[in-house]
Amino acid sequence: MINANWTTQVVRAACELDIPGHLVQGNCSLDELAGATGCHAPSLRRLLRALATLGLCVETDAGQFGLAPMGRLLCDDDPQSLRAWALLVGGPHWARWGELHESVRTGRSFKQRHLGEEGFGDLDTDPAAAALFHRAMVQMTRRTAASVVAAIPTGKAECVVDVGGGQGELLATVLQANPSARGILFDLPAGVAGAHDAFERSGLVDRCRIQSGDFFRAVPEGGDIYLLKSVLHNWDDERAIRILANCRDAMRPGGTVIAVERTMSRRPDASTADRVTVRSDLNMLVALTGRERTHVEFDALFAQAGLGPTTLIATGGDFSLIVGGALDASRQ
Repeated sequence: MINANWTTQVVRAACELDIPGHLVQGNCSLDELAGATGCHAPSLRRLLRALATLGLCVETDAGQFGLAPMGRLLCDDDPQSLRAWALLVGGPHWARWGELHESVRTGRSFKQRHLGEEGFGDLDTDPAAAALFHRAMVQMTRRTAASVVAAIPTGKAECVVDVGGGQGELLATVLQANPSARGILFDLPAGVAGAHDAFERSGLVDRCRIQSGDFFRAVPEGGDIYLLKSVLHNWDDERAIRILANCRDAMRPGGTVIAVERTMSRRPDASTADRVTVRSDLNMLVALTGRERTHVEFDALFAQAGLGPTTLIATGGDFSLIVGGALDASRQ
């Protein structure tokens, strides 16, 4: 556990040097790969052997190196690619985790301590960081979208609003599964950048409106379902309630708000599921102002926003659905 940092940086280095992108074309000798990547050959051999121990590449009897099946996940063009996520975790997130102890000591995130800000404002002034972050979010959503959408009780919903939906990966999956529905994708301007092209590629551009704005102020009106995937965990209780209340005020009578989140166990143990959730919880501590919550805590948020009580629906993966509706339809 103490030495686990090496795997993060080995994978990141492979992505920074685009080793998988070269090896996916076919096996290479060390010298060929060193020339293609601009690397010092003896040092590259050491990295390649480390990648081989992680099951990401292989060394042949002829002394060439090739890409292992799992290594394809580090190629941009793989449908299940995690390349952007590897670059994000090993890059921008690395320094934040290095000061975990300070976040625990002070209760303040890396951004609060060093930048004097919260949330995602830093992405507004750094296009490269914003592009990497949003690519990573698309990749992570893509891996869970099918199981999440299969669990969503869409019923006869005509309009689905994806609040904080980034480039629309989840909404696209919802619309593909519900041919009669239309959608509204809502996020900050930097979040929805590129969404039109993505909807065009999936043939959904005529069924989805893209709108930018601030969900702390208001969200698009007229939806039957308001989706919030991995949104509430970014924020403290006060701001999470504000987002939920804005969804309540905007939705049609009889509408629902569905938060797609990891749910914290009351008493986490050594299970893989609990480790994933606890890691995400600490990531919120070092990076933002939010946290992962138990179902009881989510239920309390929804209730304070006039959306309780909630129903918890398992998806068969890391995420659950917390589903709530307006307590007083006359408020719509």
